[in-house]
Amino acid sequence: MPKTEFDYYYGVEAEQFTFVRVPKVLFTDKEHFGGLSNEANLLYGLLLERMSLSRKNNWIDKHNRVYIIFPVEEIEEILDVGHEKALNLLKELDNQSEIGLVKKKRRGLGLPSILYVKNFIVKGEQNTDRVPTSRSTENEFQEFGKTDFKKSEN
Repeated sequence: MPKTEFDYYYGVEAEQFTFVRVPKVLFTDKEHFGGLSNEANLLYGLLLERMSLSRKNNWIDKHNRVYIIFPVEEIEEILDVGHEKALNLLKELDNQSEIGLVKKKRRGLGLPSILYVKNFIVKGEQNTDRVPTSRSTENEFQEFGKTDFKKSEN
């Protein structure tokens, strides 16, 4: 295989591509996500990316849940895998498996299934403590120690 020489990115060229973001917790939280393969993690990142497009298109059900349509054939093409492998990767994420990051709703009539991509933050482990910010609506008084001011002689 001949050696390929790659060029550098210059200026705004660095922002010209779309990247797939995969939540790091899928790799680090072995208790909840240890059974997922790296390919399933990548697929989840692709599904999350599609969620933003669905949101922009207002693909929201009557329960206010965003859904996506991601045909298996498209998964095959993007990940360069066969039909069975694509189905198995979806199954790893599916609600029917132990993980449950994706819920599939069949539509029938040869139409692709609707997919609900679930939040990867584990219920009951979310940090619900209120973090005060400079934009908090409640003002809180802060205590200061005794301050000695020098009296001016004007």
